[in-house]
Amino acid sequence: MDQNFSLMAQSRANYYTAGSPVQFVRVELLKGDVTGEVAVCLTFKNVGTEPLTGLVVHFKCKDAAGQILCEDDFYYEDLNAQPGDLFGSDDAVFVSDTPVSSVETEQDRAFLNGRGVNLRDYKRVRLPQPRVLPGSIAKILQNRTGNPQLTCVPQDTEYGWFCACGAFHPNEENAQVCSECGGDRAYIKASLTSILEEARRAAEQQQQELNAVASAAAAPQPQQSSAAATAAAAQAAIANEEDEIEEPTAQFDPSAEATNAEMARVRQYAPNGRLFDDDAEDDEDEGTRMFDTDDEDEYDEEPKTRRGRYVDDDEETEDDAMAERIIRWAPPITAVVCALIVAVSLIYYFVIA
Repeated sequence: MDQNFSLMAQSRANYYTAGSPVQFVRVELLKGDVTGEVAVCLTFKNVGTEPLTGLVVHFKCKDAAGQILCEDDFYYEDLNAQPGDLFGSDDAVFVSDTPVSSVETEQDRAFLNGRGVNLRDYKRVRLPQPRVLPGSIAKILQNRTGNPQLTCVPQDTEYGWFCACGAFHPNEENAQVCSECGGDRAYIKASLTSILEEARRAAEQQQQELNAVASAAAAPQPQQSSAAATAAAAQAAIANEEDEIEEPTAQFDPSAEATNAEMARVRQYAPNGRLFDDDAEDDEDEGTRMFDTDDEDEYDEEPKTRRGRYVDDDEETEDDAMAERIIRWAPPITAVVCALIVAVSLIYYFVIA
């Protein structure tokens, strides 16, 4: 029954046989569109210097539980694989109704121009997993090189080199062009290096812009400076008003009060403003003379206008009204101005920038 097979899964070899002219490349699971059967196909590569005419391998297929579904030898006959050629992907080594979870392979013998070579004598070497590129970088690399298979980081090892498509090329192959994707080794590495350098510069520029925005947001704005100055002036006025209210203009002296009362009684009873009827030289002593009645009336009269700290506590002045307005309105005005500054900074940082 003829049917088409579609690719279900694919896995690359995680080892290579050092010095062997034949390398195991990958295993593929194909599903039939009619019967639903799973076909197991193995791919090998001739990395030697002579044409490969035949190959014998031993394989073992297991299910998800680790149970062996099939174990057998498979013969690739009548080959004409030239150095660098891939073969085996069109030949199914096993067809199963049960899903296959893993496949183990072991190379047995190879035939180079009819000459048999024992491949079991070559030691297996474990390979590192290819590192996958970030999606954005891989997309740029694919567009720049025109190769949609490039998804990995090209890297060199002591045993060979990995192409950006994930294919491993051992030192025995001595190739500079990938036999699977056709990509040039040097060109792919140079293209990726250029892309990474451009990404680094873009990241540095973006970081500089972010730092500039952060510095601008942290620096005091003109509105903020004005608000701070207004708040400082208001606080200074309040502090000054409190100082003027609390600090006395003169210390109270009880003796001075008593003296003033005594002098008032003297003024009341002393005739013609004279305390004693002394001699002439005593009259010349200014310290014993009293003020005339007219002067007394002048100094006893209340001042018509009194301001500031010399007014009575019950009388409200213009300075008191101004201080009260400053105390009342300075804190809310300062809070509103600061809130506006923070809002403008956030809008610039998250919306405009």
